[in-house]
Amino acid sequence: MRLQPRPRFTVQDEYEILASFEVIREVTNGITIDAASVPADSNGDKIIKKGMPMAKLTATGKWVPYKPAGTDGSENPTVILKRTVNVKDGDHVVGGYEVAKIIAARVPVTVDATLRGKMPHIVFE
Repeated sequence: MRLQPRPRFTVQDEYEILASFEVIREVTNGITIDAASVPADSNGDKIIKKGMPMAKLTATGKWVPYKPAGTDGSENPTVILKRTVNVKDGDHVVGGYEVAKIIAARVPVTVDATLRGKMPHIVFE
């Protein structure tokens, strides 16, 4: 009988972003991502990484990735994206966290004092 631990592997984009499961509040019914506002990469994919801060556009009410220099609502994030999503085929409804303790090193943008100030219900560790 082998009692030694076996090496584990991590599936791409299935890493854990939550630092704690104690206090979590997810968005009810998810958020609708505005695919038209997400730039495409060289393959035509419009991928938004898990852990991305998301902000609601004031004009449409749809959600886009956080842009610090935005003036259309994208500068005010309130939700952390729950999973990686590709919106190349159109708008998607996905889950997010409104209140959570997040591992800052796994967030795909720089976690600075400005972002921390704009997201008081998200604790970055």
